Amino acid sequence: MLGDCKFALRVVVLCLLARTCLIQARAQDDLTAVPNRPTVSNPAQPVQPGVLETEWGVDAAESHQDINGLLKFGVAKNLELRLTNNPITADSGTHGVGDTGLGFKYLLIQDSGHRPSIALMYMAKFPTAGNVLGSGQTDHTFTLLISKDLGRHHFDYNLAGNLLGRQGDFNRSYLNALAWSHPVRGSWGATAELSGVTSPNPATPANAQFLASATYTVRPRFVLDCGMAGRLTGAIPHAMLVAGFTYSISDLYRRH
Repeated sequence: MLGDCKFALRVVVLCLLARTCLIQARAQDDLTAVPNRPTVSNPAQPVQPGVLETEWGVDAAESHQDINGLLKFGVAKNLELRLTNNPITADSGTHGVGDTGLGFKYLLIQDSGHRPSIALMYMAKFPTAGNVLGSGQTDHTFTLLISKDLGRHHFDYNLAGNLLGRQGDFNRSYLNALAWSHPVRGSWGATAELSGVTSPNPATPANAQFLASATYTVRPRFVLDCGMAGRLTGAIPHAMLVAGFTYSISDLYRRH
């Protein structure tokens, strides 16, 4: 009961943070956010050089809830640094801090004509969650990201190889994710995605899910999202609510 109250309090704090971002976004509209959420896949496009951007969201299923965060910084035109963390994770009645990730995204080719955007991404996961809410091991993920605009349709495809730490060795799994997005009307948009992960070991089955979400662009620098993810196969929640926002905080390279 106490854990549920703490989780609810953190959701309220997240909502207040989103409201603060809305107020600030009304004052400055010269930045354009590059949302990576709510999908599993990420776009090949990095954030603008000098821009510090954050994403926060809530995942809520019957047996699992978490608040997840992502901080991105555009070091250069094609290079983005990334920091991820779940400040609160609740899994089958156990509550605590989630794991932390650190890595980068590098854009190799920009979308032009018939050619898609292509990028590479590396993320290291550090076991800040311990071995109860997490594996207690360091993981490494190498991802190929391909993005393409076809008219008003946007597609993101990710192929990731995961090295999942275990005692003295690694398990291996692979992720495939294909996302589609399209503006609907005014500031509203729609997103859908099919994703799946192969089995890393005999004790863990492969899984796949389908996600559908609505997005709302409050300002170019501030985007809201809300949707549902549904299990197709595997030992993952049957249904999960996903909701959150992306906000471009500031251009740190700008000279005043």
